[in-house]
Amino acid sequence: MLLQILLFVLGVALLAVGADVFVRGASGLAERFGISQFIIGLVVVGFGTSAPELAVTLGAALHGTTDIALGNVVGSNIANIGLILGLSALVAPLAIRLRLLQVELPAMIVLHLALFAMVWNGSVGRFDGLVLMAGFLAFMTFVLRSARAETALVQAEFAANEPSVPRALWITLGLVVGGLALLMLGAKVAVDAAVVLAKLWGLTDLVIGLTVVAVGTSAPEIASSIAAARRGQSDIAIGNVVGSNLYNVLFILGTTALVQPIPATAPTLRMLDLPVLIGLSILLWPLALKDMRLTRGNGAFLLLAYGVYLALLVRVSI
Repeated sequence: MLLQILLFVLGVALLAVGADVFVRGASGLAERFGISQFIIGLVVVGFGTSAPELAVTLGAALHGTTDIALGNVVGSNIANIGLILGLSALVAPLAIRLRLLQVELPAMIVLHLALFAMVWNGSVGRFDGLVLMAGFLAFMTFVLRSARAETALVQAEFAANEPSVPRALWITLGLVVGGLALLMLGAKVAVDAAVVLAKLWGLTDLVIGLTVVAVGTSAPEIASSIAAARRGQSDIAIGNVVGSNLYNVLFILGTTALVQPIPATAPTLRMLDLPVLIGLSILLWPLALKDMRLTRGNGAFLLLAYGVYLALLVRVSI
């Protein structure tokens, strides 16, 4: 057990270093190509830090541990809102873009409602996977078109700021790739150790997927969002979380369901986990709308809500 604890600590350390490097590179890409940091957070950071969820979810489904596969996606999305946004807002208040309230956040709520309908039917099948993948392609098309439309405005904003000498492109790309590699390695080391510890403590596959694996595969999001918040780059922090939630359901669950249909018969998914996910998604809208920012008080509230959810999950699983 001591070895697993040490490996977990090593994984967390790799995540911390990788997050700082990755965020520096992502911010450099935004500046160099005149793309807003929100779009970079939504696409580059959000998609990149979702890689552990894809590997774990697809691998778990192929090995027959479907409770871990579905639990990982649902649990990761809950952790993204309650844990990651909560911690990030505690580090520094997060400014909210109007676009988030008009487009991405409503899309996330609708997507979580659709996932609930799929699970209510008893499985996420290949047809569901096809629908999710079509949604992913449509979403990516919209994001890329909006990025092209805003480029001139964003470049003007960069020009209005204090001038800086951008890094060479190869250095910026090296930071992104190197930081992402450290995030992936750190997540794997931490998750593998945490799963062994969880099994030693007697947790079920679903609870492991919803908690230990979900938080572990969300570790890149945790590290990169907190690093972005600490550097005052709230667009990257928020875009990372919202983008990750959309990718987790549309791309990761969609890909997994196409390869291997996922049964969804666990009562806790319908009665606790998905209602909590939908509730947090809806709650996020008025919290963000109030002052067009997530305050430290909002962050504390989200963390409290996540803690209450974990307590209820453990209680109903015992």
